[in-house]
Amino acid sequence: MANEQPAAPEGAAPAKAKLPMLIGMVAVGLAIGGGAGAMFLGPMVAQKMGKVMPVAADSAHAAEGDHSAEGAEGAAGAEGATAEAAIHVLDNMVLNPAGSGGSRYLLLTVAIEAGSATTVESFKARDAELRDIVLSTLGTKAVDQLTDMAAREGFKAEISTAVDERFGKKSVKRIYFPQFVVQ
Repeated sequence: MANEQPAAPEGAAPAKAKLPMLIGMVAVGLAIGGGAGAMFLGPMVAQKMGKVMPVAADSAHAAEGDHSAEGAEGAAGAEGATAEAAIHVLDNMVLNPAGSGGSRYLLLTVAIEAGSATTVESFKARDAELRDIVLSTLGTKAVDQLTDMAAREGFKAEISTAVDERFGKKSVKRIYFPQFVVQ
């Protein structure tokens, strides 16, 4: 009697068989959800971040079988709009905020959307000058100003004004801070 094993419940054997099937269903669900998210949400997130996604020419009209002149003009107009938007990125800039005595720092990346491709070429040629403008503008700010999220729009406006003064009016369309870390 001491060596007797309790009898397994009647539903125990099928539960073990259902476990691999359940794991498989979860894995398939995650794969489908991830693929759908990448397909539908990925382009929206990329657009919010300022990334330009290549668009197949007239893909919506080709799928419907509509090859009219209007469809071609609409696709060309959309491609022209994305081709105009050119972005110059200033990566991994580090500065010490005002009044920090060198014990604190700001690590940032600035993306500047220019009005034209020629302006971006000018930004590339004068990259050091552009970096100096950004560092000079933000270097006058104290740590408490830099950590205030509401103040960042003001920083963008200040940088935009300073760049426009040096590079000409309407050089900057928008400024983005993809990386803004205060330590």
